[in-house]
Amino acid sequence: MEPAGSMERVKLLLRESLTDIELVSYDLEKIVRNLRRKDSEYLEKISLLLEKNDHDRAKAYAEEIAMLRRVAKLIYQSSLLVLTIKLRLETMVESEELYGMLPQLARLLSRISETSPLPNLEKEFVGVKAKLEEAASIITKTTAIRSEAVDVEAERVIKEAERLALLKLETTFPKVPSHDLREEAKQRVLEYLKANTDSFDIEKCAKDLSMGKNEVESLLNELIKEKKVIVKREEELV
Repeated sequence: MEPAGSMERVKLLLRESLTDIELVSYDLEKIVRNLRRKDSEYLEKISLLLEKNDHDRAKAYAEEIAMLRRVAKLIYQSSLLVLTIKLRLETMVESEELYGMLPQLARLLSRISETSPLPNLEKEFVGVKAKLEEAASIITKTTAIRSEAVDVEAERVIKEAERLALLKLETTFPKVPSHDLREEAKQRVLEYLKANTDSFDIEKCAKDLSMGKNEVESLLNELIKEKKVIVKREEELV
């Protein structure tokens, strides 16, 4: 058995770690909120740019959203892993019988830092990691724990967090608008053309469909290239 002083030290380290990990969890949630806000702003810009037929700029914003979502996935994964540690710490603080799980928890924390970066939180994370490792070192002096079992558990938790993070990303972030809007506009022009074959006029079409004349001409050219329609136009002076 460890001296009472050692157990008190473990309790203190666990309480401090719990407080620190709660702050880390809060900061991660704040980062995700900021990412979602920026994602929404860019989605609105993409929709407006596609309506204006500005596909190059829309693509640039779409690429930026893809980068933001890759970061969001990592943050979600880190957040879920931090939550796992937080819940286990809450249980351990109340139950000395579970102190034998400390080495496992310390190893999991190490694996998180290796696989899931925590932007702007490295200092806090290192502090929690040091406290848990100290507490684990006290416990392992009297508890026989196989390191392989600890590693297997850490890998299992990390893989599950990665799966849940991807699922949360897919359900939380809306799909990015694509060239579907242009295809929709092209279909509207095609249907208009079919309904007005004998009296088709580009300017009237643009007015009736609330489009620009240049956009209608561009869509018509695409339809012609796709061989969906053949348009006979009057000769115009250049």
